[in-house]
Amino acid sequence: MVLIAAIVAVVLATVGFIVLSGDDDEQSDESNDTDQSNDTEASEDTEAPDVTEAPEVTEAPDDTPAPSVATETTDAPETTAAPEPALPSGDLVAGAPAGQPGTREAPVPLGSIADIGDGWRVQVLDVIADATPIVMAENDFNELPPPGSTFTIVRIALGYFGLDDPVSFFIPTVSGVGAAAVELDTDCGLIPGQIDIFTDAFAGGVLVGNICFVTTPADPPVLQLYASADFFFETEAFLDAKMPTAPIAPFPPVTGPQAGAAATPSRTTAAVPVGTANDVGEGWAFAVVSPARDITDQVLSDNPFNDPPPEGFRFVGVEVAIAFSGQGSGSAFDITAKWVGNGNVERAGFCGVFAGEIDVFADVFAGGSVTGTMCFVVPQQEVVGGVLYVTGGFDSDPVYFTTS
Repeated sequence: MVLIAAIVAVVLATVGFIVLSGDDDEQSDESNDTDQSNDTEASEDTEAPDVTEAPEVTEAPDDTPAPSVATETTDAPETTAAPEPALPSGDLVAGAPAGQPGTREAPVPLGSIADIGDGWRVQVLDVIADATPIVMAENDFNELPPPGSTFTIVRIALGYFGLDDPVSFFIPTVSGVGAAAVELDTDCGLIPGQIDIFTDAFAGGVLVGNICFVTTPADPPVLQLYASADFFFETEAFLDAKMPTAPIAPFPPVTGPQAGAAATPSRTTAAVPVGTANDVGEGWAFAVVSPARDITDQVLSDNPFNDPPPEGFRFVGVEVAIAFSGQGSGSAFDITAKWVGNGNVERAGFCGVFAGEIDVFADVFAGGSVTGTMCFVVPQQEVVGGVLYVTGGFDSDPVYFTTS
């Protein structure tokens, strides 16, 4: 590892970090900040000092122990995290919501929280019995349901409160059963606000979004969900999924890195600081060059085809440098860099096409490096305090980098 560190230090000293700094004019407030009075503003751009030597490459730190169906997948509203979180009891973080078991004969009541095993919780929030019109309006390539059937959308909250993080929202399975006592088909096509299960969860993270079933008129009055996060389905809960008669609020996340969670030390005290390069595996070294900043206005002005961020979110740019010292060549596409903030949910890493974006498809040979901006779609309150967790290969453990 000393040899790798020396090689990467020479690489970065030769190539240097290109620090891209924006004018203060680019740091305009977002127009939708009015509902976020406690938002923390993104760090302002400042001129970075000339870098004459590459930052020292260090070892990766050891891990230590709304009733209507929305049109976008969202997080549950955040709550204020205690400054000194209590240690968790058992295998859950402190503040985790209690979950109920539920059987086919006695399902978890509508709106109540089900325990589906391994620290996961699920809750039914809303149901649209006949969602065919809105599903068909979502995408021109969606096909109509079979004759005599319709699409039924169920809005759920799905949260992880275990200590082994990060994990994927892909782990739990959530299915439906109706009047025929047979699992319902989920082939609805693209639906509005579909829950993004290909997202990482850290301890305390919650997603809210929609799932869809192909149903007959007999199904909605008796509809149930059944869910499990246990690989062997030893813990499986049934939930009442009939249409609610009153609004149901989703259970909230537990915010911030949680005491006792596997990734917490790496996200906090052991995170690699801004301006320092670190080995991330497979011959790659990575560095955050300058603090994260709001680039929403830049992204929207650089390309008229770029869509604005969802309400309550902004585009956050992070200047990075990536160097290669392995055999042959590679591309920065081999690097996986993800953002997580106090919401404890991985944030999307694509904002559109904009000037200064890092070229992840260029071939990089030993001794070469690329620099540029990575962009993430981040809630307004997570702009400051987020970290990147980065891997250079499928078998590499993530290395965490501060962005402020």
